[in-house]
Amino acid sequence: MFKLKNILQLSALMFIVQSCDDSLQTNTADLMTSDGFYQTPSQSEQGVVGIYSDLRELANSEYLLMSECRSDNAWTEPRPNGLRDFSEISTFRATSDLATFNSVWNTWYKVIYDANTAIAKIAGCNFESNDKIKKQFMGEVYFLRGWAYFELSRLFGNVPIIDAPLSPSEVKKVPQSSAREVLDNIVVPDLINAQTMLPLKENMVSANGTSIVLQGRADKMAAEAMLARVYMTLAGFPYYDSDAKILAKKQLEIVLNYSKSNQNKYWAPTLDEWRKQWMPSTDYYNKYSIFAIQYRTGGTGNSALFNFSMALPPSYTNRRIFGNEIYVEKSLMYEFDKIYSDGKKDGRGNGFSVLTGYEAEPNYPAYTNTKEKLILEDGSQVDVYTKSMFYKFMPSKRKIAELGMSLTPEVTMKDDNDWPVNLPILRLEDMMLMYAELLVEEGKIMEAVAYVNDIRKRAGCDEVNTVSAADALKLIKRERRIELMGEGVRWFDLVRWGEWQTEIQSLFDSYHNPDGTDKNNVKTGRYLYPIPLNQLNVTPGLYKQNEGY
Repeated sequence: MFKLKNILQLSALMFIVQSCDDSLQTNTADLMTSDGFYQTPSQSEQGVVGIYSDLRELANSEYLLMSECRSDNAWTEPRPNGLRDFSEISTFRATSDLATFNSVWNTWYKVIYDANTAIAKIAGCNFESNDKIKKQFMGEVYFLRGWAYFELSRLFGNVPIIDAPLSPSEVKKVPQSSAREVLDNIVVPDLINAQTMLPLKENMVSANGTSIVLQGRADKMAAEAMLARVYMTLAGFPYYDSDAKILAKKQLEIVLNYSKSNQNKYWAPTLDEWRKQWMPSTDYYNKYSIFAIQYRTGGTGNSALFNFSMALPPSYTNRRIFGNEIYVEKSLMYEFDKIYSDGKKDGRGNGFSVLTGYEAEPNYPAYTNTKEKLILEDGSQVDVYTKSMFYKFMPSKRKIAELGMSLTPEVTMKDDNDWPVNLPILRLEDMMLMYAELLVEEGKIMEAVAYVNDIRKRAGCDEVNTVSAADALKLIKRERRIELMGEGVRWFDLVRWGEWQTEIQSLFDSYHNPDGTDKNNVKTGRYLYPIPLNQLNVTPGLYKQNEGY
């Protein structure tokens, strides 16, 4: 992967199409825009790999800040000691000039620009007798472009469709398309192309025909699973497309049946294996993910870990953690603190996905958590931690030792942002629980709850049972929240369920509406983010701002 420079100051789409070289530190990116590149299969592959490199900052900017912090999974300090994007986003104070919004917009359009170039160039490249490889490369590019437009549509709504290489002057004239048009006219077609062109992971090869099974590039199942997610999005708010629900079920069955017929592929069979999948190990990088953003040391690491929690002492890591005040929301923390019939707690919780604190170490004070009352649905009250840390992706010394693994990920890190920890984008558990949602609607309650219990049993939690469709749906939604915590899924779940506004307002109430929060900020249109100010200024009057901003 190539190293991305800081793109927070990129001015607009016109900047992107003017210079790839300014945002990627690689000669390859410069060549990608010239007529002299994409002349051979090897050059074509370099171009494809370059598109994957565009993804680096998304774990932090989109999946942490614009999804996890926006959702009810996290509670952030509403009045931090300075301007902090995580706090602006989570309190709904953020406006169109926030740097993160422009960064994410530019990142996804950089993916699109590079994908458009690759599609145009690879189509004319002579692969001689290797048309299967050419087809695979094209499938990867269609997957990446379809995914990029999917994210733009659910983040910003109405965005411009650019599906071919354009000059800066041409880009400045492209108007917005509606989110539905983006989904119908480019996201779904691109992913169907990817679905058709891509082989399964074990058949993925490089330009010279060698296996790339360990590289984590998008394969056929990634396209199938992403299509399932797109159709589930269309089946919910604000589209409520009943036909999409039928298509979603078909896609989910393709993924689940493939897993089942291939020795439960993508399923971690034990709690220990589930815990190890987050570790920076060649054996586990892509063992259980359908698709993940790949991160390695050397300048291509995952910067989200630097920003995800409070600082940690030397017995956990020698690396500096920024110390952002981003905490596990207290009702979610309660799920990890429950004691089950065997006297144990959820095995995904403390010490693995969350951290409640640590003792004092030399020159490092103890971390003191706080507790307060949480009112449960039945009216009872429990004491629950309010400042627990997100810990799922942190390969700390203590976690590595607990898992009995021999890893030293910090040794080769270039800096504190260079963590070699993948971000899973598509996981089997996500597919299982979306399928369970659809089963509930069909009245197949026992089948639906069985998927929930498969996940709970592995985590050491008591099984759940119900004959009520409403209760079953609650159990599924709760399990999605627990299992997929920290992965940037929750906000988009709340949106497609049409629950984002009530849940966020209830979140503010549960923390007693402190200074810095205002439920009036949770306006009707704010399930979308604002079109970034820099983009509005490219061609004044060309784009319309989203409702609520």
